[in-house]
Amino acid sequence: MGYEYRLEIEVPSHARADTLLRGIEGFEKYDEELRLYSFRRESTGTMPDVDAKIESSGVYLCSYGGSFAIVEEIRAAFAASGLEGELTEL
Repeated sequence: MGYEYRLEIEVPSHARADTLLRGIEGFEKYDEELRLYSFRRESTGTMPDVDAKIESSGVYLCSYGGSFAIVEEIRAAFAASGLEGELTEL
C-alpha cells in the first residue's frame, strides 16, 4: 500500500509519455503485463519507491513511503515538456 496520486493531464501520445517516464532518474523497469513503470532510488526491499501508469486521464502514481521526490520530478518532467497538469492525491 502506498500514497496514490494522479497527474491530471491530457496524454497526447503514449510514446511521448513513455519517453518522459523512462528518462526519470531511478527508472528501474517496465512491467508490460501491468503497464507499470517502476522507480527505485532508496528502496532496498521488493517494493519500488514509486510506480507509475499512463492512463487516458493522465498518469497514475503510487509512492511507497518517503518517495514523493520522484513523484514531483515526474510532474516537473511533464510540465517541462508542455504537459502541465494538476497533481491530486487519490
